[in-house]
Amino acid sequence: MYIEFLYFEGCPNHEIALSNLKESLSEFGIQADIKIYNVESPEDASKYRFLGSPSIRINNKDLEIDEDELTEYSMRCRRYKNGDVMEGFPSKGLIQRNLSKAKGN
Repeated sequence: MYIEFLYFEGCPNHEIALSNLKESLSEFGIQADIKIYNVESPEDASKYRFLGSPSIRINNKDLEIDEDELTEYSMRCRRYKNGDVMEGFPSKGLIQRNLSKAKGN
């Protein structure tokens, strides 16, 4: 399984997102290297196809956004839908649903 974690220092939620990712991998018994990218400039945002901080891609697929629908790469903080609430990080549930899809479950 190929996992990428992208963030920039100006957004405060990358640490909890990375923690949720690592905990989810552990709970699923998945051992995978996480490629971590600190996106530092608009040029990096384009280079890494950065949809905002934090972003997680599993097997080259973003957790929520189909890149065919959105290709606006920029230095911005992301919001994720968690039930009726918008949060600045992906929930463990969202990460785990995507891990299940990637495993073919």
